[in-house]
Amino acid sequence: MSTAAAALEPAPVPDAPAPYSRFRLTAGILGRTWLWFVAGCLVVTLVPILFGWRPFVIESGSMEPRINVGDVVLASPETDTAALLGRVTVFTDPGRPEQVKSHRIVAINPDGSMTSKGDANPTVDSMPVQVSDVRGLGRLLVGFVGLPLIWAQNGQWLYLLLFLLSMILAAQAMSRDHEDDIDSDPSDDDDTGDAQIVPLPQRLGGSTGSTIAATTPLDPGLSFRARTPRWVARSAYVGLLAAVLSIPTAGASFAATTKNAANAWAVGNWDYTSAITALGPYLYWKLDETGTTTTVAVDTSGNGRTGTYNPGATAASFTRGIAGALTTDSPNLAVTLTSATSCINTTSTTAVAAPAQLSEIVWFKSTSTTGGKILGFEQPRTGVAQAGSGGTYDRHIYMDGAGKVWFGVYNAGDSLISSSTALNDGAWHMAAGTLGTPGMKLYIDGTLVGTNPNTVGEATTGWWRAGCGNLAGWGDGWTGGNSPTTSSAPARNYPFTGSIDEVAIWTTVLSATQIRDLYIAK
Repeated sequence: MSTAAAALEPAPVPDAPAPYSRFRLTAGILGRTWLWFVAGCLVVTLVPILFGWRPFVIESGSMEPRINVGDVVLASPETDTAALLGRVTVFTDPGRPEQVKSHRIVAINPDGSMTSKGDANPTVDSMPVQVSDVRGLGRLLVGFVGLPLIWAQNGQWLYLLLFLLSMILAAQAMSRDHEDDIDSDPSDDDDTGDAQIVPLPQRLGGSTGSTIAATTPLDPGLSFRARTPRWVARSAYVGLLAAVLSIPTAGASFAATTKNAANAWAVGNWDYTSAITALGPYLYWKLDETGTTTTVAVDTSGNGRTGTYNPGATAASFTRGIAGALTTDSPNLAVTLTSATSCINTTSTTAVAAPAQLSEIVWFKSTSTTGGKILGFEQPRTGVAQAGSGGTYDRHIYMDGAGKVWFGVYNAGDSLISSSTALNDGAWHMAAGTLGTPGMKLYIDGTLVGTNPNTVGEATTGWWRAGCGNLAGWGDGWTGGNSPTTSSAPARNYPFTGSIDEVAIWTTVLSATQIRDLYIAK
């Protein structure tokens, strides 16, 4: 029997696949992330429509930095003014019905209307918002998704082209990412490295021959490439997408006010004091004095028209340093008048002519049922005198026995305006009266509550005073007890029982917008 020498010849090793491109992998991940982000934003924007919410694209920077141009605000139907107060609300612009605003509601007015303001704006909007104007309450904010619409609307074609180009490149990068081709068997989703079938050496020259194949991993140096499990990669995509989407929607509560740093720098500190002084008052007594020996009420207008606490500065007449009406100022102090003789009079002993054009504002707080003069123009400087015997008193704001507040001007008779409701509720209120060419107007808490066509006050001279004064003869329309009747004899002091703050006088007529802005700035 002859035997043949067995020669072993190694089987050919398959060519190793080309190394997988890390650049393609990275580009594919970025492409997927960008496309999923855009798709996710669209989904977050459109799905709430199924529940009755409406999307609105922001076109101005009045709510920056919380809400930016190109963001989308999703608003749900809401008509409860209490729910809207302090929140971002979408409404039809009262001044331009063809436009829609997304501003914050900052106040509910006595007539049921609302005052709105952009967070980045130094003043409130010029016209009140009616409940019928409201489109919805801001619920969800999706950042940037509306930018392509803004670019198309404004003709910013370069930005729009770059956005479309980024989408095309992302789609191409994703299509060229052959992540799934790493596995020769697409159905193989295990977590091991790729394996190849490699034949064992064959015996040659025998009478019988057999070929035995075994499965063995390829040489790691040649062809083994560990593959990241698909569920890990896809989980990473989803996690990254969720993290990215959380950025534009993180401010969705719309409840916190933020200020635009650039605008704040330009307008300075926007508080009540700054707002008052910016309007150039004739005098401005903030009444922030403390202690029991102070006699001077400082004039913050810069005009040197100080007031004097009378009588003297005794603790029996005044309680100084109480919490005031404002929240924007520091210190926020006020004064309570504690006796029937308490009064704050102009310090100068030189009488001045009663202004023909006038605006007067005072903050007050009381639970009184006897009424009293809060602010007015009077002769003499201190004490009271009977009309016709050296006494004149008009251009005054006072409270009647039922708590209603009045603005009265004398012009051959009493010209009066009153609030419709009682204000002796122990809360701070702002009363503003104006007289001039437009007639007489009374504002309570920034809202116009009444007008009178009278344009002229008594031609006299005198001094300003707060907290006291004659009201004899001004009983027309008076409600509640302690009426001064319609007779001007005898002269009688009607002190105000309560607290006062922030007395300001102008020799011009402030507009309704300016007065509302002052109230909002409190």
